[in-house]
Amino acid sequence: MSFADAAEPVGHLKAPSEPEEFSQGVIGDSVETVSDFLSPSEWLLGIIKFTLGSNPLETAIAWFTGDWKSYVECAEMWRNTGSFTKDLATNLRSGNKELDAGWNGNAADSAYVYFDELAKKIDTLDGHLRDLQTSYIDIGRAIARGAELIKGVLEQLADQALLVEIELTAGTALMETGVGLCAGYGAAILEMAEMVRTWGRATEAYSAVQDAIDKATVAGGLAVGGLGVALKEFPEPGRSYDNPAV
Repeated sequence: MSFADAAEPVGHLKAPSEPEEFSQGVIGDSVETVSDFLSPSEWLLGIIKFTLGSNPLETAIAWFTGDWKSYVECAEMWRNTGSFTKDLATNLRSGNKELDAGWNGNAADSAYVYFDELAKKIDTLDGHLRDLQTSYIDIGRAIARGAELIKGVLEQLADQALLVEIELTAGTALMETGVGLCAGYGAAILEMAEMVRTWGRATEAYSAVQDAIDKATVAGGLAVGGLGVALKEFPEPGRSYDNPAV
């Protein structure tokens, strides 16, 4: 007896698509722009390091180091695998019904019950795999959104550092007047204080990203635990049928 598949499970086992969030990398072109802007001027970079006590570009890159693009692609693979299990269960149920229609007796009844239970168990895997997909996507989105916000912060810091340099230069040039010195250096100090507040937005964004990752990691762990329980509960074939006529 041959069976026609009601679905095509293998059609779901395909390569993941390109994640739009990471089409330019995690930090992307904005960081390269800031880096290029700062590189010609050691003085400008020195202002930022002096004001913040660290190199914000290096810090941001360290925060987001990792192959997050592949991580988001893995989320799609969890979804595809879940769709595969759904279609596999559909085919198993369909074949079981066809088999039951032409096979009778104790062995047939036992086989029907076994394959029916197996199909139900396979069907439950999709929910756990979708939960895993959600966790991976949540982490990927948190990384992408946090990186996007910090890109803007880095660009703003570069602009502010340039203003500080201009104000310091003006203050030095007008040093003889006294008033010009105070005005130029005073404005520079105020701008440096604003730079500290600007960088504070970046650290807040990173903390929010970390919180989102922690929550998604816990949810992912629960999904893995549920998947493990489901796999352990797969029905095993009962004892072999003993035909009394033999």
